[in-house]
Amino acid sequence: MIWLLLACSTETETERPPNYPWITDEQGRVLILHGANVDGSAKSTEDHMPRQDRETIERMATDWGWNHARFLIFWDGLEPEQGVHDEAYLDLIETRLDWLGEAGIHVVLDMHQDVYSSVFCCDGAPEWAVRDDGESFELQSQWFLNYFQPAVQRSFDNFWLYTDGDHADLQDHYMASWVLVAERFGDHPAVLGYDLMNEPHPGSLVDGQELLGNENPSGTHYEFDQERLQPFYQRTIEAIREVDEDSWIFFEPRYGAPGDGLPSYMGVLTDPREAGDRLVYHPHLYSVILEATGEYKDDDTTVANWEENRALEAAAQDCAVVLGEWGLSQSTEGAERFMGDVVDMADRSMAGWSYWDYGFGGWLPVDGDGNELETMDVLVRVYPQRVAGTPVSFGFDRDSRVFELEFTDREGVSGATEIYVPPRHYPDGFDVELSDGDWVFDTDSNLLSVTVEPVDGVHRVGLRPL
Repeated sequence: MIWLLLACSTETETERPPNYPWITDEQGRVLILHGANVDGSAKSTEDHMPRQDRETIERMATDWGWNHARFLIFWDGLEPEQGVHDEAYLDLIETRLDWLGEAGIHVVLDMHQDVYSSVFCCDGAPEWAVRDDGESFELQSQWFLNYFQPAVQRSFDNFWLYTDGDHADLQDHYMASWVLVAERFGDHPAVLGYDLMNEPHPGSLVDGQELLGNENPSGTHYEFDQERLQPFYQRTIEAIREVDEDSWIFFEPRYGAPGDGLPSYMGVLTDPREAGDRLVYHPHLYSVILEATGEYKDDDTTVANWEENRALEAAAQDCAVVLGEWGLSQSTEGAERFMGDVVDMADRSMAGWSYWDYGFGGWLPVDGDGNELETMDVLVRVYPQRVAGTPVSFGFDRDSRVFELEFTDREGVSGATEIYVPPRHYPDGFDVELSDGDWVFDTDSNLLSVTVEPVDGVHRVGLRPL
């Protein structure tokens, strides 16, 4: 049974965070994204398609209330031969986008790379785009150690040296592939936007001090962020805007240290879009200590450092934030606590997230037969999918099962605020507390829709278990 309780006050003592821009829908409502990367299996399949079928895709929305997928695409799939694009690969992508769209899932197309190319070990650039100048490569036992191989670092260096190198055609081809994707899918109803490059690596400019966890703002990472990565992003943004004015463009800090909580030194990017910026900061989060030890230790400060530095960077970039990748092996000691710390931090930051990845029997809390593990209850939580105004704060306490949302009115917004309420957390029902307005709950979609009239103050929504 669900009851309505009305609170009279419209004042708040909540300290509001910086008013970052937001991802918004066609009615101006703020979109909060929860979902997964779809998926790591595409790195190794012959056609670069994930192993998920239509039914499995639907499960993201129906079982877990997720409204988002970061969908992996690959440069070598798009342009296997120099200057020749593969239309069959684009058709396969479109089929998956259709499935995701039917499930009501917003998609960010992620141009994925790991260790530059499958020529070395992993995925990304086509063979013709590997310019290693004959440097040596020896396959390493751990995939990420291949980043230190001379041939891999030289390949990255040649890619990044655009204006003062002999390989400017590499970025030109890369940007042309993005233009092709934007022309083909910019109007697809499932496509929210584009992630310009997965975990861009500094090549030979990798900074040993920061790899040891020591912030080094005068090191080579600063040079890479300022002189290589930022100009590349700016050129790619401008190329995409020539063919797509409306999609959101997502960008990541460099590979490595920022994911472990350290700063990015990238300068401010600009969006030439006439109707206003649509850029989204899309950092990753992985604890080096956790990965090295297989344990989430009490003194691991990764999440706290990440929260602080990403807030500063998002404020400087003046753009929305979505945590593009995070996750861990479910066998990690303290896995549930780590997962809880990350999703709680994301709520405090009012940032969406995309878990790595949507593969059964891997890091996702689902075994190889498709059965949920207990930790799935951490990822399936109450959250506002659409806010008809400007969020002030929101959060869900998994122990008490209390959810609270505060938001203010914003001009030009229409429609209801929609909150996903998973039944698993409320087997006996829940109370709804509103400062004002009305609500209705759809038991098919598990969406609580709240409608309010403009007020001089803050709207509050609260849920509590019966």
